[in-house]
Amino acid sequence: MPKKSYYICGSVFAVLSVIFAVLVKTVDVGVWEKTGEKMGLLTVNAAFHKLTGTSDFWYELTNKMGIASIVFGLLFMFYGGIVLLKRRSFRKVDRYIYALGFLYVILGGIYVVFEKVIINYRPIILEGDTRAEASFPSSHTLLITTIIITAAITVSRLLKGKKALQITVWAVASCFTALGITGRLLSGYHWLTDIIASLLISAALVFFYAGASKEKDGKLAEKP
Repeated sequence: MPKKSYYICGSVFAVLSVIFAVLVKTVDVGVWEKTGEKMGLLTVNAAFHKLTGTSDFWYELTNKMGIASIVFGLLFMFYGGIVLLKRRSFRKVDRYIYALGFLYVILGGIYVVFEKVIINYRPIILEGDTRAEASFPSSHTLLITTIIITAAITVSRLLKGKKALQITVWAVASCFTALGITGRLLSGYHWLTDIIASLLISAALVFFYAGASKEKDGKLAEKP
């Protein structure tokens, strides 16, 4: 896919993310019986929540998967530091390393923004809290999807010509991501719209990364 196409796809998903957030904030707003908080798209969200119920198993598992994703991201940052030390020049550091670093900064920024700009609250009150906390978008879903998929893109490119290894990387990444998304849905600690929002935002970030991590000829910069 041409570099420009990645940016176009990223922009489309970014716009869809904003539109979806506005819809959740303004359409079918009602009070959720379990928390007393106002919720957007309540009919759909409530129906899905009553269908799945809550599961501490899936909640704890996806929490651990989120932590694992962060550790994976930190390993890439550590690798970038090693590359910089070896080459002794910021100009010689691969483009994808800078793109990953910027991506992680954006992820942190998104988390901060949605802690302040609350779209929806959780369907349940967590133990130790007096009221439901912000839940839109699902930060664990966003972390797992974005970090793992961009890691798969990067590792797959670095393994160019090694088809079997590339397939293995994508198979592992796809299974891990699918499990994270499914687990967060089944946990019942988020609304359906929280998960959808995370996937839209993640898609935008992944496409932007795929474009930004390429050189003009569509290839990665030289390997260390």
